[in-house]
Amino acid sequence: MKKFVSVLLALTMVLSMTACGSKTAETTEAAQEVPATAVEILEKTWAEYAESEKFPIAGGNVEAGIMDAPANYDMEYAENMTYSLLVPAEQITNVAEAASMMHMMNANTFTCGVFRLAEGVSTADFAAAMQAAVQGNMWMCGFPEMLLVKDIAGTYVLVAFGLNDVMTTFEKHLAEVYPNAETLYNEPIA
Repeated sequence: MKKFVSVLLALTMVLSMTACGSKTAETTEAAQEVPATAVEILEKTWAEYAESEKFPIAGGNVEAGIMDAPANYDMEYAENMTYSLLVPAEQITNVAEAASMMHMMNANTFTCGVFRLAEGVSTADFAAAMQAAVQGNMWMCGFPEMLLVKDIAGTYVLVAFGLNDVMTTFEKHLAEVYPNAETLYNEPIA
């Protein structure tokens, strides 16, 4: 009888370890998938927020924006990304697709843009240009405190800036959805 129980326990342990191993493999595979669109990154991150953490947001651009959700940036108005998302004018042609999410009351409280770059554009070069633009901006109506720039799957560059507490919550939820995103910049705004 003891032998039977020992064999049964050993078998149970092996099966449970196998189940954990396959779950880990599935999770790792999912984390490495390239998102289908820029807005998908923001939608998945926003979906992780608890109701008590949410704040009024708008997505997209002024001409085709959406309230209470992240949205695609209409590339017909791409030149407006210089004003709304601080994309340097010379970098706009490097953006194939964009999405945004920002605090509806004050963009300096929180603004995030996700940019799928055109074929052959270096994520590191685009990120450096964005870092310089945010750090060199002349702020009005409040000052953002933190800048976060991430490379997601070597295809997208995410740029977010805002107040420390808002940025901490955003970064936590982004990491839950995209744990393998590479941090290129995470710094105070001077």
